[in-house]
Amino acid sequence: MRQAVIVGPDRLEVQTAPRPQLQGAEELLVRTAACGICSGDLMPWYLARKVGTVLGHEVVGWVEEVGAAVRHLHRGDLVFFHHHAPCLSCPECARGAHVHCPTWKTSRLDPGGMAEWIRVPAANVRTDTFAVNDLSVAQALFIEPLGCCVKAFRRLAGCVPVAGARVAVIGCGIMGLLNIAMARALGTVAIIAVEPDPERRQAARASGADNVLTPSEAEMALQGTMDYVVIGPGHPEVIRQALAYVRNAGAACLFTPTPTQVMTALDLGDLYFREISLIPSYSCGPEDTRRAYDLLREGQIRPEMLITHRFSLEQVQAAYDTARRGGAALKVLVTFAAETHP
Repeated sequence: MRQAVIVGPDRLEVQTAPRPQLQGAEELLVRTAACGICSGDLMPWYLARKVGTVLGHEVVGWVEEVGAAVRHLHRGDLVFFHHHAPCLSCPECARGAHVHCPTWKTSRLDPGGMAEWIRVPAANVRTDTFAVNDLSVAQALFIEPLGCCVKAFRRLAGCVPVAGARVAVIGCGIMGLLNIAMARALGTVAIIAVEPDPERRQAARASGADNVLTPSEAEMALQGTMDYVVIGPGHPEVIRQALAYVRNAGAACLFTPTPTQVMTALDLGDLYFREISLIPSYSCGPEDTRRAYDLLREGQIRPEMLITHRFSLEQVQAAYDTARRGGAALKVLVTFAAETHP
């Protein structure tokens, strides 16, 4: 088969590799239909750590081989499968902290979404792999990224009411646009988008934002007015500015990490006296992906309209370069021969 391997922080190469083989009775072999490019997979500092691997976790495909012990899936099913899997039995899983489960940290797809064939290990099959035959490939690709939004809003709702609230969504790339849609689906009544790029401001309006501001406009207009903010860009200055938008006793979600070893200077005394809750949200768990699936299946969120570019696997370098340029490029996909049912 063919697969795209990271050979440098900004360079990928299509290589030939053996097709994965099932290694147990609880596994699946999936023929890849399509894989989305995650905005998190565009960060150079992150990619430098992934050299030699096959990226891709926003992936769906068609079941080709089913392990003898798998009962809930069948050959020909279109399936969603998460790239990590919690054990559901450890103390971390018991308190809902699935991303901190030791099994979650060690589980992974073989080899990754940017490959023609994928072996889904038993742990992934048991906990977060399910048929999505009632979705199109274009819809199903959004289960994982939308699941991340579901988790972020679930964590926010533990600190502030979301329904009836005012939110500022900072950064209007694909995840910002999904967060706008998520806020609307949960009953947030005023959604303000903050974005420097004019094409993405236009996309934010089309995605349901009530008002769209540049960062300089927001700095003047939003001070202390938002019930909560969702901060997309992982940049210290953006984080500092966005925190100023939050009203007293409000909340801010850190949706993206800053680069490792990069410090963010915060006035903790100011956050203390204003009682601002600072809430990181990393990846998502099984209940989040199931909720994302329901939102897509019920038509409450229609993100397939945000797909702007499609590339073949042979064009994977152009796909990542396009996604990295931003602007009009919102959701960029790598598609395979099996995007339609084989």
